[in-house]
Amino acid sequence: MFLCQPLLDVLIARGIEDIDSFIQPPSWSDLPDPKSIPGMIDAADRLLAAVRDKKRVAIFGDYDCDGILGTHILRSVLASLGVQPRAYLPHRDEGYGLNTCAVHKFSLSGTDLLITVDNGINAQREILLAQRLGVDVIVIDHHRIQEQANTLAVWSQEFCGAGLAALFAMALALRAGWKEERVERLQAAVSQYAAIASIADCVPLQKGTRTLARLGMREFARAENCGLRELLRISCADPANPDSNDLAFGVAPRINAAGRIDHPTTALSVFEAARDEEAARRSVERLDQLNQQRRQLVAAEFGQLCAVIKPPTPAALVLYQEACPKGVAGLLAAKCVERFRVPSIVLAPGPDPGQVVGSGRSVAGFNLAEALEQFRGSFKRFGGHAQAVGLTMLIGEIGTFAKGFTSFVEGLKLDRNHEIREDGELVLATAGKHFDEQLALLEPFGEGNRAPVFLLRGVEVASLRNRWVRIRQGRFSLEALCWDIAPQAGMRGSCLIEFRGKRRVLRCFREGDRQGSRAI
Repeated sequence: MFLCQPLLDVLIARGIEDIDSFIQPPSWSDLPDPKSIPGMIDAADRLLAAVRDKKRVAIFGDYDCDGILGTHILRSVLASLGVQPRAYLPHRDEGYGLNTCAVHKFSLSGTDLLITVDNGINAQREILLAQRLGVDVIVIDHHRIQEQANTLAVWSQEFCGAGLAALFAMALALRAGWKEERVERLQAAVSQYAAIASIADCVPLQKGTRTLARLGMREFARAENCGLRELLRISCADPANPDSNDLAFGVAPRINAAGRIDHPTTALSVFEAARDEEAARRSVERLDQLNQQRRQLVAAEFGQLCAVIKPPTPAALVLYQEACPKGVAGLLAAKCVERFRVPSIVLAPGPDPGQVVGSGRSVAGFNLAEALEQFRGSFKRFGGHAQAVGLTMLIGEIGTFAKGFTSFVEGLKLDRNHEIREDGELVLATAGKHFDEQLALLEPFGEGNRAPVFLLRGVEVASLRNRWVRIRQGRFSLEALCWDIAPQAGMRGSCLIEFRGKRRVLRCFREGDRQGSRAI
């Protein structure tokens, strides 16, 4: 398949050897065989036995986008098998992962089999309690293993929680002997939710995860769930053909807003309105309102955080905000990474006196979950993956931990002053419709497959409107979103543009020639 030279250069520079396979439309046969994932078949057979024996099944998810969508996937496939499971999503006040209070609730309600999704792999104590109370447990998780619980587990770091749930649903259908047409309908449905979660949860968009996400994105045009269709309509410029930017910055934040500001079941209820368009509209409107509240809250809290960070910025940031809502700690940590380019952990008051909860985000090339292993004595609990972690600790431990963690990162001498890396040079005359069509073949963009950034030389800032700028190169021009920079109309020089699907982002503008220029 033909690919224009600038995009071809991007893939070659990223070490993509089989370019044709990378860009050609995927088929369901390109997905990894679910049976290849350890624990998948044993877990599927255990659940099917529970279904045959009419056992009471419950699902315990998580309060973020990945956990919510993974819960919906499992609930949907179980409904297709004739089971109406109890779906339980914890409030953030309960903390991350399976907790003893929830286990007791499942036991008292007569649950025979509990499935955890997007958590549970390290819930050794809680799962042992469940087993002692007569509740069998299946774990579906992708987080770093610390102290694995002794139970049936479907685990892989290649997929997010919802991605594993989608593959588990497919394995169930195959083991149950569904006809091919019915299996294909299931694949089309669950892959859509897995695509959103894969992009939202910052798992590497490579190999099986990239294939699953591409397959799911292709199915959005045929989405049957009213709630999903309404969510796409309100979040995306082109609801029938959203790109990864739409999902990452439109759909996912609205789903996550429920668990950050209200309760995650608010988001889950969107997808319960599978056939009711009016109910779907109302539930999505509620999510949109929560997302607007979230944006205002993050802006205010980040301003307060920046006020206490004095230059020079330390090698790592560990920040405690006494009045900070814990639901936005992760977003604040991400904004700190973006602004200060150092690993960042933001802490907020926890539900229990004397405890704080927090979220951390990392810079490229620094495995945050691995680094925190040596500080685990400071935490009541922690978990996560390379780029994102969650933790709980005593308030009195913050100072010692912050000092030790900052010293550790400082010793690594991470590059804090790296400029935005360009993937190559582009001429606007070649960046038309044909370029956009080929750019879409590189989707989805995100962790492990970042959106390409191109250098444009000899450009002029033609006009500015709010946060939008029009860049002109000869008689050709494009509009881009300004990203923490404020060029002025009439400036001439070179710039870096990030081609994030249908949206272009101006990442840097330099006056004059490239060597003797200054960044604006």
